[in-house]
Amino acid sequence: MTKENDPSINLKRLIIQTVGSIVLVLVIVFGLAYFFRAELLGFSEHFVRIFGYLGLFFGMILSDSLPAFVPPDAFLVLAISGEMDPISTILSMSIGSIIGGSIAYWIGLYLIPRFHLGRQMVLHYEDKLLPYIRKYGFGAVVLSALTPIPYSWMAYTVGTFKMPFRLFLLGSLFRFVRVSVYFYAMYIGWITGG
Repeated sequence: MTKENDPSINLKRLIIQTVGSIVLVLVIVFGLAYFFRAELLGFSEHFVRIFGYLGLFFGMILSDSLPAFVPPDAFLVLAISGEMDPISTILSMSIGSIIGGSIAYWIGLYLIPRFHLGRQMVLHYEDKLLPYIRKYGFGAVVLSALTPIPYSWMAYTVGTFKMPFRLFLLGSLFRFVRVSVYFYAMYIGWITGG
């Protein structure tokens, strides 16, 4: 089977999944705003007062350097319900995400190859991510920065496969686009749900 016919790479399906995930977060935030608005406002008020933009920044670093820490979208919900400034929110979260992804890249480059458990973790995701890397190269990082392809796992994988860091970083800049789109989708859900 040629790389072009690889069934694991279906760009159209990936675009549909991306649009579907944007609609899903809009609906979830609508539901949260409609059913749990007071509780979420109280929680986000504490979060904003205690952590603010630095909390968003460091939360994204942890989220995108340690998969399964906290989904990045949870921080967006807190920022929106806490009425944080959109531009400052998008900047702090995007920069934190790129730094987190860069940490994951360096872990993939230097640490994962040295440990059996690390190699096993990458091998688990490699089968899913490697076809994208083979077909799109640098574009695989762009896809992971924009779509439901796990960005942190892509960072580990391209680090392990020694993609030049400047290419990884260039592709990671598309995190600004993803954070912006999801922010405004969630914002629409928040204002229409309340």
